[in-house]
Amino acid sequence: MQKIRSRLVNFRVTDEELEQLKAAASVQGSRCLSEFARLVMLGTATGAQFPAVSESLNGKLSLFDRRLNVLEANVARLVDALGGRDNNGHQA
Repeated sequence: MQKIRSRLVNFRVTDEELEQLKAAASVQGSRCLSEFARLVMLGTATGAQFPAVSESLNGKLSLFDRRLNVLEANVARLVDALGGRDNNGHQA
């Protein structure tokens, strides 16, 4: 049986930080930003690393893939912000 969460923890972030958190949560496959923040914060508080990435090749590739996905999401948002322009500055 899952415990009911009734306590609220609150902190402020910039618009850019919020977008970074959303992208990271999406890459991790979290259901929501709250779940992602809870897992990261609890993992950090207990000394665990989240996401737990081993020093093995698989762990390093997994980390690289997540970072690439975050970069891809950020580039897509940048393209949208620029109005969908192509590499030559023309409207796509």
